[in-house]
Amino acid sequence: MTQRHGVRGSAWLMVLLTGIAGWVDAVAYVRSGEVFVANQTGNAVFLAVQVAERRLPGVSRIHVAVGGDTYGPLASLIGFCLGVALAVIPLRRARRAGADDGAPPWHLLAMEAALLGTVVLLAGTPREIRLGLAAAAMGVQSVYAARVAMRGVTTTTLTGTLVALISTFAEDPGRRARKAIFLLSAVWAAYTLGAWGGAAAGLRWSIGTVHGVAALVAVAAAVAVWREQRTSDPPPMLRP
Repeated sequence: MTQRHGVRGSAWLMVLLTGIAGWVDAVAYVRSGEVFVANQTGNAVFLAVQVAERRLPGVSRIHVAVGGDTYGPLASLIGFCLGVALAVIPLRRARRAGADDGAPPWHLLAMEAALLGTVVLLAGTPREIRLGLAAAAMGVQSVYAARVAMRGVTTTTLTGTLVALISTFAEDPGRRARKAIFLLSAVWAAYTLGAWGGAAAGLRWSIGTVHGVAALVAVAAAVAVWREQRTSDPPPMLRP
């Protein structure tokens, strides 16, 4: 039987990770065109509009207000899916080996940081490669968030957060719900502020620098989770 170990700062760590998602989404949008690396719903819309504009007769003359790029959103979508698959593999192996204690997997955050760091190293490569790597990092982050399983907090989209926020307030507007409402509001604010910062930085700094900042924050998050788990693990039993 496995035990689930929490991390005392999990709630605010999820807020921080949501800020990273807002940051890299905004950087991708302002530097690589109409594309996201965390919000894959937006990429699905961009791709669908492109298909409609190109395939439906008479639609191309309307000039839909979406760029003609399909490679960027497609590269991001593929990268995100690969990131999810990459993150799930070690979790599945640990579960089969009976080594899964249910603890938040800090190594996923380290993997995310490595992927973002790779964007720094490959800053001069075609944008589709950079978008795919950044999206893969967000896919890994999404798996981490799913493992933590905090209601309304996926860290890469805000739709679920908005639903949880409004429904929590409507169901229980009293004092008991204030903590959850405050946290969900903080998640929303983190993505928004992260996006603002990412847009501002993306317009002024290099691709390598902006992704380097995100990578450093992910490293800090991984270290925080690792240290928390290390200090909270019970000491091994002494043999007589």
